[in-house]
Amino acid sequence: MAYGQTGTGKTYTVGKLGKDDAAERGIMVRALEDVLASTMPGSDVVELYMESIQDLLAPEKASIPINEDARTGEVSLPDVSVVKVQDLNHFSDLLQIGETNRHAANTKQNTESSRSHAILMVHVRRSINQKAGDETASQEKDVKSNLAGGNGLPRVRKSKLLVVDLAGSERLDKSGSEGHLLEEAKFINLSLTSLGKCINAQAENSPHIPTRDSKLTRLLRDSFGVSTAGKYSSRVGDARHRK
Repeated sequence: MAYGQTGTGKTYTVGKLGKDDAAERGIMVRALEDVLASTMPGSDVVELYMESIQDLLAPEKASIPINEDARTGEVSLPDVSVVKVQDLNHFSDLLQIGETNRHAANTKQNTESSRSHAILMVHVRRSINQKAGDETASQEKDVKSNLAGGNGLPRVRKSKLLVVDLAGSERLDKSGSEGHLLEEAKFINLSLTSLGKCINAQAENSPHIPTRDSKLTRLLRDSFGVSTAGKYSSRVGDARHRK
């Protein structure tokens, strides 16, 4: 996760494609390079703009709802476009499409200020053949078992990688944001405040992580180890931003 004031190089560090020079690749491309070495994942790219989730690969999809599994607490976005990544060049093309569709504006602090949080979600499913008597394997989380022929049970391990390019926090007296830019800045700062509260709560080993205070922290719920059955269970209800 890249965090900092606007104009400090977060998007460059996270999302740089580096097509002409591999040394210039950002975190997203480098992470997928490692994943693609062993599997072909599916990925989606969304942005959180003024508390509205939008699909950066299909910008006509806006106000996408967040689904939470009542049993596991797993977070998903059922309406977003999930694309099976073929290779690194294909992934770079997807990132370029997403960056083109992302909200940005010119402020006094940054001529290309991101006005939304961009979130890359990479979904990996891998089959694991385990023997039926392997008790240790049967206790692994996030594994589904089905009947199969032979002496083994086919198992599928699901993993999710989140890479987040946060919009920069703004000092309104320095950014000169007015009108609609000011409203954007308020939503950015509010969601970053909510994120900070979750990070502090986890660092202090708090029994409650307030992930429901913003859509950003709800999307990152898995990263905080929050589940309906675990230690960090979050409260029922949805705290909404008020102007």
